[in-house]
Amino acid sequence: MTGRRSGDSINANTCNNRELRVACNDRLARELRSKGFRVTPQRAVILEIVAHRRGHQSARDVYREARTRLPGLNLVTVYRTLETLQQAGMLDLFSVAGGVDRFALREAANPHGHLVCRGCGEVREFPAEDVARFASRLTRRHGFRVETNHLTLQGLCPECQRRSPKQAQD
Repeated sequence: MTGRRSGDSINANTCNNRELRVACNDRLARELRSKGFRVTPQRAVILEIVAHRRGHQSARDVYREARTRLPGLNLVTVYRTLETLQQAGMLDLFSVAGGVDRFALREAANPHGHLVCRGCGEVREFPAEDVARFASRLTRRHGFRVETNHLTLQGLCPECQRRSPKQAQD
């Protein structure tokens, strides 16, 4: 991978993302343009970094890697770009109360949820089937259509429940 631009394409060789089975540069650039956004060097590099990472990256994680390829880049630009890419529907925001916002490439074919322990911060994924059943039940019961592409629930993991039984009852 290099920081050089070739036209409007994102320079990437392969992606580890489940949804992407080919070089992601052209596909991501096309998708970004189709949503009405220009493919700037900053957007290209930031989108590529998020696409090539497993899990959810904080803005600081992305910034640390991106500035090696774009030395003049500042952290504010990374935050703004991540927010723009999230608003464009290309990234999912993983936010935990009192924690650091994290971002991941949206995988429309892989809706999933997260169980976040408010005691130790552990994050566990749960499968699409659970998300779909939960969302369907809420829709039937309340008439509210839930966006299921990225769901986060907070609580206490089994270990934290054992350590603090009082907190587990709250």
